[in-house]
Amino acid sequence: MLREQDKSVNIILIGCGPHARRVYIPALEHIKNVKIALIIDLKDQETDIRESIKIGVETSFMFIDPFEGSLPRKLAYHLSEFIQHNQIDGVVIATEPLVHYVYAKWALENGFNVLMDKPITTRPDVVSNDENAKGILEDYEDLLEDYHRLQDIKETVFIINSHRRFHKGFQFVQEQIREVAALTNCPATFIQAYHSDGQWRLPNEIVTQNYHPYCSGYGKASHSGYHIFDTIYQFYKASINPEKIADQLDIFSSFVRPNGFIKQITEEDYKLVFGQKYNTVHRWTDEELSPVFASYGEMDVSSILTLKKEKEIVANFSINLVHNGFAGRTWITPGKDLYKGNGRIKHENYFIQQGPFQSIQIHAYQASDQHDTHGIEEDLGGKNHFDIYVFRNPLISNGEQQPQVYKVSDLVKDRPQEDANMITMEWVKFKVVEEFVDYLSGKKLKSEMTSLLDDHLFPVQIMSGTYRSNISKSVVSYAIEPDSILDKYPLKNYIF
Repeated sequence: MLREQDKSVNIILIGCGPHARRVYIPALEHIKNVKIALIIDLKDQETDIRESIKIGVETSFMFIDPFEGSLPRKLAYHLSEFIQHNQIDGVVIATEPLVHYVYAKWALENGFNVLMDKPITTRPDVVSNDENAKGILEDYEDLLEDYHRLQDIKETVFIINSHRRFHKGFQFVQEQIREVAALTNCPATFIQAYHSDGQWRLPNEIVTQNYHPYCSGYGKASHSGYHIFDTIYQFYKASINPEKIADQLDIFSSFVRPNGFIKQITEEDYKLVFGQKYNTVHRWTDEELSPVFASYGEMDVSSILTLKKEKEIVANFSINLVHNGFAGRTWITPGKDLYKGNGRIKHENYFIQQGPFQSIQIHAYQASDQHDTHGIEEDLGGKNHFDIYVFRNPLISNGEQQPQVYKVSDLVKDRPQEDANMITMEWVKFKVVEEFVDYLSGKKLKSEMTSLLDDHLFPVQIMSGTYRSNISKSVVSYAIEPDSILDKYPLKNYIF
């Protein structure tokens, strides 16, 4: 999969956790003439990082102390020194999301191209502090203003790694939605989305684990939830035209938090399931955990999005996000790999209605946490299971038998054999990195980018509003800006 680039590209990688080590570093190593010039991470991760990755001698490291708020003066000085003496083309931000904002601000101030993980930002205690929940949207608007200001000086890209935008299955569904919208002028009238991480954290681990944590006052909506918010937006955007676009978004949400979780499965229940072995990890009683968990973030999320036009409801979208879902874990002590290991099994589905004209279903269900086994495994329960069912009204079906059923292998052409054993979602994540490098190296134009910062207002509103509604236990409303939601970025037909 090595590819020639037009020029050498130098990148700073900020954050080298499990996700970066599994995706960003291998993806960059697959591309010729790309150098990771600098890796930045926390001091307590130094040994693990140096032992787990093989980086050339040309890579420098900065291991720092945790910080809150603005960039520490010492770190800012060392970064300034580094970029003065090294030609840097782009920055990849793969940190804890609480520091996305400060690193993004720094990158924009220095005129860099940026590829940043989701969510764009989050804040401490967004599960309980309305000002901080509002701040998610304020952070986005501030970064967007900085980005636009930079474009007046020089052209750069700021890409959000919302990788479902790069997935051929999701792109194909958008194509089907767009086609029926063109034939009937009917937008999406109902969408239901469900995503389960399929992980099972024992109560003591909710306190002690810092990977995808709850202890900072945020959880599922700030972890993988942003991907689903953005996918809902992509489906709606594909279906809409200027005459039909809604003018108001109402959000009502409900969370299950850790204190609810320990009422679902009590300490006595764990002893029933695991027997005496549970005593080896049973550090705190449920009564002791209850006050500790009072400020913790959400595990499961349910949200109803109501779209209105001229005060009339024109669509209802539902989002259900689950951390505490069906899992493969059977052991007491967590494994070292909390990213793809420890029994995580993903389930995901979508139902999209375009009035009486089209119904599309996406079903993606794994049955095992063994994600690194060989083979494509597209059948139900396989690591790459992803079925699409398309039902069309006879008026527009051209006599085709209903439903039409598709797998990703029906849509992807010429997937390299060396990549055949990868999880499709991880393979897609490599494509995000490739697009970023293609821009840096001059192989692609900015107009060809798939997930630019200025196309993310709607999912950020969903994320901010989801937290705010849970806090107030009431509906939160946003005006929909037509220019922010219309399909400004035509869908590209990726043939990988």
